[in-house]
Amino acid sequence: MAFDVSALPAYTEQNAMELIVASVAEGQLARYSQIQTGVKSPTTINILDTDVVFQTDGCSRSADGTTTLTQRTITPGAVAIHEDLCMTDLAATYESVMLKQGLTNEKEEIPFAELYFNLKVKKIQESIAIADWQGDILSGSAQLSQYDGLDKQILAAGTAVNGNPTGITVATGYTSATIISIFLGMAELMPTNIAGSDDLKLYCAPAQFLLYQRAIADGNYFHYVSEGQFYSMPLIGFPNIEVVSDPGMTTIGGGTTNNCYIMRASNVHIGVDLPEEESTDVRSWYDPNDRIYKVTIAFRRGLNVAFPDEIVRFALV
Repeated sequence: MAFDVSALPAYTEQNAMELIVASVAEGQLARYSQIQTGVKSPTTINILDTDVVFQTDGCSRSADGTTTLTQRTITPGAVAIHEDLCMTDLAATYESVMLKQGLTNEKEEIPFAELYFNLKVKKIQESIAIADWQGDILSGSAQLSQYDGLDKQILAAGTAVNGNPTGITVATGYTSATIISIFLGMAELMPTNIAGSDDLKLYCAPAQFLLYQRAIADGNYFHYVSEGQFYSMPLIGFPNIEVVSDPGMTTIGGGTTNNCYIMRASNVHIGVDLPEEESTDVRSWYDPNDRIYKVTIAFRRGLNVAFPDEIVRFALV
């Protein structure tokens, strides 16, 4: 005889669910972007545009003007993280003092669960940030091939403004002496229809952001420093543009060469499934059959921009 537990749901660490939900829903890019929920398969961003044609008023009318409906598509990837942990592996380590007594008991829970899940969340956030910018389903990389990122999609659209018209090369690169002029040059190339927007962001990698901070200090532009903001500050001369440091833009294998972008934050649409599913798809349990503690985290995510022609893209040549 044995216990029949088939009708009981798998045990899930509640604190783990809350932490993972935060990691999926938040992040540097998601901090500002439009979040579109209920995305399980390719889902459209529906775009409405209309023009206005002035005419001389009189006693008759002649219809003129066009209203256009277009779409761009968010194609999400279904991402899973699986890990199996055998607590007995800790028996000969310094962590052994944290294990429960008894060979079976010691296997039933992670002795440093809070630390483990906090670190897991941090790693997930880092991987999501990189995929959001550098994802490429053809990359062959486990971390990058789940969905296409913004770098690939903006380039593929072919309508972004060239933010490097003078052809600054990879060999020249970014320096503290040139970073302000590069950013200002990008700002001057903005399409006029977005120049007055109140949600303009200049996204750059942390390395470029640090160069910008250095240039601020070297030029004594201390009044541009935002107190307490270690990841963003206004662009000199363009107070409605916020320079944002995004770790996901740091070059990794198969990624970009630290491109920079100016765009409206509201131009970016991130597609996820319902938050409820994000939490349901976080499971951690002790499997008595294998005597292994198991962790599974799964979520859907994809993103795209609505108006690629409103974006200024700086890429070294």
